[in-house]
Amino acid sequence: MKNKSLEKIFVGLLMLYFIYCVYYLFVYSQLYQWDFRMQYHAAKLFAEGKNPYDLEALKAETGNALWYAYPPATLWFYRLFTLTEYNTAYNIFLLLKTGMIIGLVLLWRMKFAGRQTGAGFYLFCLFAFNSAIFLDMRAGNINMFEELMLWLGFYFFLESRPLPFCCFILLGASFKMTPLVFLGLLLFMDNKKKNLYFFGSCIAFLCYLLIQYAVVPEMFRSFLAGATNTLTEEGIYCPSTLLILREAFELLTKATGIAVPKAFQLGLYYVIVAAIILVSRRACFALESLKTEDKGKIILFLACLIYALIHPRLKDYACVLLIVPSYFIINRTGYSKIYPFLFVLAIFSAENITLPGLKIIYTLMWTYYPLVIAYLMWSLYLYEIFVSMKHPAEAQVAINSIGRKQFPAP
Repeated sequence: MKNKSLEKIFVGLLMLYFIYCVYYLFVYSQLYQWDFRMQYHAAKLFAEGKNPYDLEALKAETGNALWYAYPPATLWFYRLFTLTEYNTAYNIFLLLKTGMIIGLVLLWRMKFAGRQTGAGFYLFCLFAFNSAIFLDMRAGNINMFEELMLWLGFYFFLESRPLPFCCFILLGASFKMTPLVFLGLLLFMDNKKKNLYFFGSCIAFLCYLLIQYAVVPEMFRSFLAGATNTLTEEGIYCPSTLLILREAFELLTKATGIAVPKAFQLGLYYVIVAAIILVSRRACFALESLKTEDKGKIILFLACLIYALIHPRLKDYACVLLIVPSYFIINRTGYSKIYPFLFVLAIFSAENITLPGLKIIYTLMWTYYPLVIAYLMWSLYLYEIFVSMKHPAEAQVAINSIGRKQFPAP
């Protein structure tokens, strides 16, 4: 009883801190939600009959160099906010995001992480991946809407209901398009018409794009031109596999004077992507031979990690997608397997390390540590699956316990 009371107090403190974070963003509205500020003014330009993809016109409106990178149809969503002045729109958008976050965390808790999740789950949600949820709120990106749509789709994936699954995935992909790859989960769904739903969804999304091209061809071409020029960030702001390779080769060039062609760098990235997909595909086939009630969850969470590892532009706030998959597999390992985590933490060092040759490694590790964590979580899933193949009898009991062990209350 005492432990439960302490847990409730801890959860209450976390909630108060979350409320403070929201209040902080309200108070300093001139500093935050810069993405929403750009999108609001892009919608105003659109309402005035101007091209919102014109970087100079948008910069004149907002005072910064951000550009609108979503399909033209999405401008109608942001036009709703232009019905009021910016400060009011800012507050409305922030409240909407706050509601989406609360709904998303409750969905995670009830449908994905388990009903017995304690205070540790909420702590993990708030702080995981460099506080990805707060990073999303601070940036004012549409990412939280995308996340909510995706996780609603994932729920219907686990329920083997392809129609609502496809609808929510299409909604989630309507802004940034890349989440469309999650339609591939249909291949693992136990439904005779899954191929029909897959191709039907792809055709529906293609029509979504073609209609925009037919109605506003100039704006659509401007959108495509801008979308191909988005890999301008790096480091902690965009910790992707492609960009860590670029930065590693830049550091190598500075250290040795040897310039590695960009074509080789891109080729190496494709090799890594192919290796991730092939190894993960083998793991999924191995998982098919095991009898576990959590098979669908494991495939789903593995897909989320694969998506993050191969995405050429993994933004810091996009790591919200990895919170539940990471919590799920960490919970699986329990205290008996926490030694590797402690070991890795112990060998971390500050950037100003004195050992020769290690400075580059630690610089990259700290700069891209959300990506390092994503690779670690992916490896844990593969480890669990391949070990289960070697010991199938014992694995049935072990793998069925995935997600059931909970962190003790603080």
